[in-house]
Amino acid sequence: MIKIVKDEAPEKLIKNGSAQTKIDLEEYSNNKTKYNSGESKFEAFSTIYNSDIVRDTLESIQKNKCCYCETKSTRSNSDVEHFRPKAAYSSSFKGNSLYPGYFWLAYDWDNVFLACQVCNQIFKNDFFPIETESTRAQFNNFEIENEVSLFVHPSHDEPEDEIEYRESIPFGKTKKGKITIAYLGFGSLEHGKEFGLEYSKKHKIRINRLFEEREIFYQEKAKIYRTIKLLETKELDSEGLQVLNGLKHIIDNAQNLDSEWSSMIKCAVKNEFKEY
Repeated sequence: MIKIVKDEAPEKLIKNGSAQTKIDLEEYSNNKTKYNSGESKFEAFSTIYNSDIVRDTLESIQKNKCCYCETKSTRSNSDVEHFRPKAAYSSSFKGNSLYPGYFWLAYDWDNVFLACQVCNQIFKNDFFPIETESTRAQFNNFEIENEVSLFVHPSHDEPEDEIEYRESIPFGKTKKGKITIAYLGFGSLEHGKEFGLEYSKKHKIRINRLFEEREIFYQEKAKIYRTIKLLETKELDSEGLQVLNGLKHIIDNAQNLDSEWSSMIKCAVKNEFKEY
């Protein structure tokens, strides 16, 4: 994960989202029983939270990368994801959906990110674990200030303080980092065992595929890095220096925010591609 720094929210999201949120809160106030039981459900308007301007802005900020697993996405295989789920929430992995969700944050700029459909729909869905259930905003006048999310927030948290890489495998430095990796499925099957998770066949396919793709990427860059270190011990002619600079450029680019798994390569360079 990389930290996602956002500028001002698109004007359309602010204007239309604020108006719709006011309507939704009034509707909830008049029909609490129906919305709390799930008999009535809020349906957020994708024409607002998923409008072209919101999409374009998120794609630009996130460099078309998933906010969780850092894979590159296209518009057809990514979602505008709500960190706090908008329609319903679940307090346990693959658990029952509870109502209402965080409907009043459906158009909140701090709550929307670009995520690949695997992270969003197969793993996270409406699961949103918090430290203490009694602080859930739905029970506290929709106040989220006292909620402690057990998922790393891409903008409010510092992902590098929560998650590190050992070679191509992410490891949680904190409880929040460990939970984020295990429940969003961008680590290895071993991460799930720590929390007693039973991944489905679909989960396992995704975890293994991502693991293999990331490992190939890592080994390519490790080979380049070691070649750089070898060349730096030699007397090089102009052609050799050109090759060396070209290889350094590849490693620099792999650490840029627009590169897939840049957090992994940044960590690897910091640790000089140490073997664990």
